[in-house]
Amino acid sequence: MSMINYTIRCNLSHGDFNMSDQTKTRKKRDTHEKRQTILVGAVKVFIESGYDVSSMDKIAEVAGVSKRTVYNHFQSKESLFQAVVNDFLKQRDQQKPIEYSGSRSLEEQLREFAEAELYLIDDPTRRGLSKFLTSVFVMDIEFGKKIRSGAKPPHESFIKWLNSAQEDGKLNFQSAQLAAQIFYGLVEGCLTYAALFTDGASLKFKEPVLTELITTFISRYGVDK
Repeated sequence: MSMINYTIRCNLSHGDFNMSDQTKTRKKRDTHEKRQTILVGAVKVFIESGYDVSSMDKIAEVAGVSKRTVYNHFQSKESLFQAVVNDFLKQRDQQKPIEYSGSRSLEEQLREFAEAELYLIDDPTRRGLSKFLTSVFVMDIEFGKKIRSGAKPPHESFIKWLNSAQEDGKLNFQSAQLAAQIFYGLVEGCLTYAALFTDGASLKFKEPVLTELITTFISRYGVDK
């Protein structure tokens, strides 16, 4: 009889453990979803009102959560803004191919990197956020430096790709960092800023521009076979 009771207690204990585990998983998921809701609300408020005028109260209202909930996730408006920037750049980086492929053309792979950069401005909301961030960083250079210092180094995956392409004998350059700056300078100068100033209208003509800037980059750094 005691063995039966012991077995029942063990089974109940195991069940309690599973329930506790499920509860933790659910709470973790709910916390993540709440954080994302706050970030979405913050983006809307920042775009509409600008950084200085925006308040945590307004962000809480737009996100549909309490002000206390906002502060549970973010200690200050600056930390929330930093999270918005990091999340935005993370979305962009997730579009980029990580590994260099010797079996695919340079043109094809470079186009994917360029398209990933254009991800930031090919949607009205993302374009609005890009325009907002650009204005903030231009108006307050020191604040911009502080915020960007909390993000990953720019063009990290592209620099890795460049080095792999050079090791494969497809590209030749003295500095991968400089080559990356040149490539993204072409993309931003020819496409990104034009899209910001025309509210995306210029993107209708992006294909010939992409082809030309990729050809220009390969003409400078490509290795003739």
